[in-house]
Amino acid sequence: MMILNREAHAAAADNVNAAVITSRVRRRPGHWTKEDTHNQANDESPSPLATSTKQNKKNSKNTRSRRRRPATAGSKRQQTVAVLQRECCDDDSSSASTASTASASLSSSDLSSCGQEVNKIHHKRTTTQQQQHQQEQRKSKPTRRKNKKKSNHVSASSSPKEIQIPKELTPQEKSTYIALDAEMVGVGPHGQHSRLARITLANYDGECIYDTLVQVTETVTDYRTFVSGITAEDLAEGGTAIPFEQCRSQVVQLIQDKVVIGHGLKNDFRVLGVTHPWYLTRDTAKYEPFMKVDPTGENEWIPKKLKVLAKDKLGLVIQEEGVPHCPLEDAVAALELYKKHRMKWEKAMSYKMERTKEITKC
Repeated sequence: MMILNREAHAAAADNVNAAVITSRVRRRPGHWTKEDTHNQANDESPSPLATSTKQNKKNSKNTRSRRRRPATAGSKRQQTVAVLQRECCDDDSSSASTASTASASLSSSDLSSCGQEVNKIHHKRTTTQQQQHQQEQRKSKPTRRKNKKKSNHVSASSSPKEIQIPKELTPQEKSTYIALDAEMVGVGPHGQHSRLARITLANYDGECIYDTLVQVTETVTDYRTFVSGITAEDLAEGGTAIPFEQCRSQVVQLIQDKVVIGHGLKNDFRVLGVTHPWYLTRDTAKYEPFMKVDPTGENEWIPKKLKVLAKDKLGLVIQEEGVPHCPLEDAVAALELYKKHRMKWEKAMSYKMERTKEITKC
């Protein structure tokens, strides 16, 4: 009976302890009452409930300390950021060790926030350095340009470039130039063959120095009046026309050792029955810059008409439709074309003459 009573008494004690534990577990962690303290004082040995209560107190203290910690952690974070900022500004080798020592006392969340702030500081510093570098480049660029300009100025002054200005010819030099133009009539079947009927010469200033009609001993079959302006009355006997031989001798005397300028001089010299050195001839019909491409392809270059050149190069209107040609007007137009391109033309002629001398020496 005593054994049964003891077992019943132990079971009742266990039930009481379980009820007490259940009631205490339902309470909020960390909430402690006077009754709990009295029960704990009466117990001779610490029970599991007392042990759990002590653990709850510690947890509540840790929770409170954690709630109050952000202020301390914040101050530590600010200190750490300040240290890292100083270390970023100073490129010392000890920055890494100092930063690691300062960050060792912080938690993982604090370290992450510090890392973000440090990254912002580093990004700001990098951006500032880039801006300073760009400003230095901008300042250095104008200096380089100035130096280049100065260097060009020095080189230009040391070796000045020659500027070719067409010089005005002296009266003696002008006397070496003569412009020539001739008008012709046709003889033979359908006037196929040309004969000299009028010739005009002008000096370098465009003044007429010789103009005469020439007698034609053969029967004229085409006076070509619409072009030459020559009529039968002009060439009749007893008129102002002079014999061909007289005209030729006078013209040869005038153009001897002179630079003859004209358009289509080959035809003029042929009807005169004279020859003239090529290096003393300036024919606007044979000057390559005045020529055009042959559309038929038979020849590489063909001459342009004198009235086309006068209009394009000089803005002069000559040889109008329905009006006979004026030999003086044509001679002066060719002369003005030569005068406008004289420098370039004479350079080309000098080169040809030098090459001819080299070939003849060989």
